[in-house]
Amino acid sequence: MLASVILPTRSRPAKLARALASLLAQDCVDWEAIVVDDGAGEGIEVAESVGDLRITAIQSPGRGQVDARNAGIARARGRVVCWLDDDDWWEDPGHLALLRQSGGRFCFRGGWIVFESGDREVFDHDATPESLRVNNTVLTSSIAYARELHDALGPLDPSLGSYGDWDFMLRLCDAGLRPHKLPGLGVCYELHDQNVSTEFDAPARRDGFERFAAKHGLEIELANHLRIHRLLMSVPAGWSEVEGALEREFKFGDFREAIAFVNRVAELAESENHHPDLEISYNRVKLRWTTHSAGGITDRDRDMAARSAALA
Repeated sequence: MLASVILPTRSRPAKLARALASLLAQDCVDWEAIVVDDGAGEGIEVAESVGDLRITAIQSPGRGQVDARNAGIARARGRVVCWLDDDDWWEDPGHLALLRQSGGRFCFRGGWIVFESGDREVFDHDATPESLRVNNTVLTSSIAYARELHDALGPLDPSLGSYGDWDFMLRLCDAGLRPHKLPGLGVCYELHDQNVSTEFDAPARRDGFERFAAKHGLEIELANHLRIHRLLMSVPAGWSEVEGALEREFKFGDFREAIAFVNRVAELAESENHHPDLEISYNRVKLRWTTHSAGGITDRDRDMAARSAALA
């Protein structure tokens, strides 16, 4: 099964060379790469200098990353489409083979956020159709899906700028596909002073964000992957993140004290119209706070976790 790797680029020849090197290091050899240059042609020069016939380099017919990605997708011959941005790279040599074996489902994989200093943090979050309407927890350069989906859904939406990827993921979900998280870590997602994630609140990016949120009727805050990652990793003291929920067990002197605590939590939950899952086992009470409509933990759950713990 041929995999088509779509690689838009603009004026980052050294970073593009690194991305292509990571592609060439993959165990899987049944692939084609389409490098689409959105700049002055440096990317085409880098791609051609590699000397691998599996790599095609073209000039973007439009302007911006979305137009470039669309141009690459239009030329893709593979059954599976994979994305790789020019400033990211695939660290795991088995990454492409894993994507290719997915059979064309909407798949993604965890990885690392890499800073200019060389330091890195693991970015390995789940995603559901519900959670993707709250936070984008999918690294763009880890995405894979069936090429034929574009026949039904059309190209990426260029009017949304850098939010065209998140928009397409929601469109996949709306079409009935659930994101499937593949095991392990494979992608290095670099933050630097030249990429849109660092300047996530720039006016042009904010404009695209507002159009994206309006298109899908979302009530969300502007953020980048790093801010989302830090938010999801901020677990209140004493609580644990377990399968998309904040979980904690409380122990009391006897059954009566445990039930009294449950009643206090119930009053709080009713007053806020936000309810936990709970288990009672004699003098032990386990609380789980999650926002089911969002498919995971939100700020509301963190607030309710802290407030319910104070009732113990």
